[in-house]
Amino acid sequence: MGTFIYTLIISISLVIQTTIFSMWPFLRVAPDLLLVFTVIFGLLNGPKFGAKFGFGAGLALDLLSGNLIGWRGITRMLVGIGVGTVSSRVYKENYVIPFICIILATVLETSIYFAGVALFNQGAPWLLAIQEVLLPLIIYNAIICLLFYVRLYYLNKKIFYWDELFRRAR
Repeated sequence: MGTFIYTLIISISLVIQTTIFSMWPFLRVAPDLLLVFTVIFGLLNGPKFGAKFGFGAGLALDLLSGNLIGWRGITRMLVGIGVGTVSSRVYKENYVIPFICIILATVLETSIYFAGVALFNQGAPWLLAIQEVLLPLIIYNAIICLLFYVRLYYLNKKIFYWDELFRRAR
């Protein structure tokens, strides 16, 4: 049950990110819902779950975009592991923690992604990438993280409750 709901979250986020947000970008950048959800669920559920969710979300985005298939999956998996590792040491109900985590995760994921793209000679100049992509993306992701964190925090609790209930009913 939980796997189905998290897969549904990835699917809906992927559709929204690639259609609605990419049709109306602000400052030529669309927010990255999948990265935001990877950070939130990694923070709430730990490194194993963050790695699985991040890899699944990144691979789904790669398969849809057709660009360097698997690379976003690896970068999102690393972000999920990193944020999940931090999750055992922080107070998850504090709004500042996901805000700081999403800023650091956006910088880390974008840097790793651009480094990998540069390895395959498909990259843009770093200064241009930082000015045109990274800075607006940090702002967008931080705002979206603050808007969704509380809702996803309680949704995550309900998912684990219902998953445990279904597991015991078998």
